[in-house]
Amino acid sequence: MSIAEMGLPGLVLLQGARVADVDFGRAAFDRLSPSACVFESCDFRNVKLDRRMLPLFKAKRRNVFRRCRFDGADMRSIDPGSSRFEGCTFDGADLDGWTATAAEFIDCHFAGRLTHVRFYGKPWGPGAAELIPARTKNEFRGNDFRGAELVDVAFLMGIDVAKQRWPDGDEYVRLDRIHQRLTRGRTEILRWKDLEARGEALQMFQSLSFLYMQQNEVVARRKDPEAPAAPEVQAKVWDALARAL
Repeated sequence: MSIAEMGLPGLVLLQGARVADVDFGRAAFDRLSPSACVFESCDFRNVKLDRRMLPLFKAKRRNVFRRCRFDGADMRSIDPGSSRFEGCTFDGADLDGWTATAAEFIDCHFAGRLTHVRFYGKPWGPGAAELIPARTKNEFRGNDFRGAELVDVAFLMGIDVAKQRWPDGDEYVRLDRIHQRLTRGRTEILRWKDLEARGEALQMFQSLSFLYMQQNEVVARRKDPEAPAAPEVQAKVWDALARAL
């Protein structure tokens, strides 16, 4: 029996439960508050995940989502919190503005346009030291981004780039030892004669140094439409970084 079929009004509390094969598009509850639960093969496709659904992802004792489908879901209004996603699909999901500082993603599939998203390789920010269960790393591996368009998307703080699958072609760059490259590449930028382009490039260097403060290998879009630098300047900066070592 699904939650929707239960027809429970008001707040639904779940503790340590296994919830399987539920279609959340038909859920009739006012608010669901699960803790330490496992959701298996649940369907969130095309659902607008708003404040009513927020406790699903912000539980003190994190919830785990296995083989759940979030395709086409509007997830802009929720924070993934410390949730763990295993084998889930996010094809066409709107994650705009996500900052996943404590969530874990294993063998998940992403497709469509991802905009203004940050994935973190270790817990960060308020509450990072209070996670249950406690951990110093966010597991992030086996995720497939080959069908995704990455716009202002960053993988930070120790994410292992080699353990993910990335789009092919020249539209994206993948560079190791990013901080050494930034140090050496700056010398080339300082020789540019175009003062305006040089200023944009140096600002980009500064932004990259701060963004990837605790990340060694990076994947980025060569010409990101959301970046402040002109597309041709971005391309020249990434080329300089690629040549730096």
